[in-house]
Amino acid sequence: MGRTWALEPRFHNAQSLALIRRMTKGGDSTIVIPERMDPSAVDPKAAWTDSRGQRHYGWNVAQTKTGKVAIIPIMGAMSRYGDLCAYGTEDISNFILEANALDEVTSIVLQIDSPGGDVNGTELLGDIVRTSQKPIVAYVQGMAASAAYWVASQAREIIMESETSTEVGSIGVLAVHVDASAFYEKEGIKVTIIRSEGSQDKALFNDVEGLSEKLKAEVKAQLAPIKAQFIKTVKAGRPNIGEVFTGKMYNGKAALQLGMADRIGYLGDAVYRADLLARKQQTNN
Repeated sequence: MGRTWALEPRFHNAQSLALIRRMTKGGDSTIVIPERMDPSAVDPKAAWTDSRGQRHYGWNVAQTKTGKVAIIPIMGAMSRYGDLCAYGTEDISNFILEANALDEVTSIVLQIDSPGGDVNGTELLGDIVRTSQKPIVAYVQGMAASAAYWVASQAREIIMESETSTEVGSIGVLAVHVDASAFYEKEGIKVTIIRSEGSQDKALFNDVEGLSEKLKAEVKAQLAPIKAQFIKTVKAGRPNIGEVFTGKMYNGKAALQLGMADRIGYLGDAVYRADLLARKQQTNN
């Protein structure tokens, strides 16, 4: 089976349609994936220097009366190692671990606008958010869909920017199969797959062979435990959440009513709430 995605379908449809149009119009269908980011090329606004003089790239801080609140972005489609100018879930996990290791950082805000992405690495990032020693607030601007909501649900609080234009949800997983055989035939390309003896199940989920009903059922069965883990994780992080597990998206107003988020506000409000949680934690300790 190909890669498994926890991805908002509208984002997938827009991206796949753009790629197909490029292919059918004779353009180059190659997508260039840059090398992992060079810290020197990062926008200086997404970097800061700690009290020891060490430079931190990819995330920033907001100063409050009681300390620094780390602001860590989760932007765009999520993948484990990052691509298309976005940090990967491993990078974001490391940013959270960095913030936890710095005494001058008291709490963390995840600044999220993401349609979700690859399941690979999402569970790891969710676990790191859940087990963070310093309180984490998820701030959603735009959307936190699918894998992005998986991660957001593990924060202490979720704040959404708008009752109407901000969305969360799309709790579900999918595997996308593109049958390109007609396209290849039109272009005069004939693809033949030869499998070695005993490799009859090798790479059946490809773009030149149609999917049998048996294979469709097998792929669906493989997705089921991932979906079950997704729901289990969200319910553990949001125990009062309603029945929102069909893959639907919800705006801010509905999300508040269904226990998917805690309040409406802006980034400054998220920083304030994270700082407040840190102060409460310090008092209790």
